[in-house]
Amino acid sequence: MKEIRFHGRGGQGVVTAAEILAAAFVREGKFAAAFPMFGFERRGAPLTAFLRFAAEPIRERTQIYTPDCCVVIDPALARMPDTYQGLRPGGVVVINGPGSALPAGVAAGIVAALPASAIALEELRRQAANTAMLGGLARATGWITLASILGVLADYFTGAALEGNRRAVQRGYDEAVVREVREAVYAVS
Repeated sequence: MKEIRFHGRGGQGVVTAAEILAAAFVREGKFAAAFPMFGFERRGAPLTAFLRFAAEPIRERTQIYTPDCCVVIDPALARMPDTYQGLRPGGVVVINGPGSALPAGVAAGIVAALPASAIALEELRRQAANTAMLGGLARATGWITLASILGVLADYFTGAALEGNRRAVQRGYDEAVVREVREAVYAVS
C-alpha cells in the first residue's frame, strides 16, 4: 500500500485532487480510498487530504502519519517543516512552486517542483492548482499513468472547465522538474 498526503488551503481543490487521483487508481484496477481532514471549514484555512492505494482492498480509514508522498498545493506551506512530518525516508515530495528547496532535515528521495499556480491561471483563469499538481505527481512517481488521470476528469468537469483541466494536467506533467535527492535537502531561501 502507498499513502499520499495532500496539503493546501480551503478553496484550492485539495479534496478534489485526492478524489480525482483515487478515481484514476480505480480506473487502473487498484483499490483506493481518499478522504479529507478539515479544521475550520472556510476558504483559506489549512486543509489536509489523504489517499491510500493498493492492489488489495483498503480497510484503514485513519489519517496518514507516515506518507510515501506529500503533495503541497499551497506554496506557502512548502516552507513549513510540519508539512513533511513523518515523510518516509526516500519519499516523494511534489511542490507547487519554481524551486525544489525543502526545509532543513526533510529527507525526500524525489522532489518535483512545478509552477502549478501559474498553469492554473493560464489554463483555468483561477488559482486551482490541484489538477496540474496531479500531472506532476504522475511524472514524479510513475505510480499512475497520465492517461488514467486525464480519463477520469470528465467525471468531475464539463465543457471549458474539462478542457482547461486536461491542459493543466498535461502541462503539470510536462513542466514538472523532477530530481532525485541522495541526502537531506536544505532550503536555500
